[in-house]
Amino acid sequence: MGLKASIGKIVESAIVSVGDLAETITYNARSTGAYNVTTGAVAHTTVDYSLKAVLSPMGGKVDSNDVSSQFTGDLSAIFASRDLAVTPDTNDTITRDSVIYAINGIISDPALASYTLILTRVG
Repeated sequence: MGLKASIGKIVESAIVSVGDLAETITYNARSTGAYNVTTGAVAHTTVDYSLKAVLSPMGGKVDSNDVSSQFTGDLSAIFASRDLAVTPDTNDTITRDSVIYAINGIISDPALASYTLILTRVG
């Protein structure tokens, strides 16, 4: 087993080990379908993937149970890349507690063992 695979397993285990810090989110992978010449529309299909991620607020400080007034509503979500069957894309969305977030940024480590997504609330 190579170093990349070993790091991937360690990151996957770490997300499980954080217990209740990780929460279940839905990754909504959107793909473009065929162009319909009759309607002039392009059909899109969405495939949903459930995974565990650690989410944290961006743009402000969190003090005990209170979020400061600087909190923008943006979140970062980190998860093991092995937990997602597709490569993240900025055309996809995340659903958390029935709230939809757009993916504005995607960061990965050199081993591609984890992804950190920068999320903005859209609905």
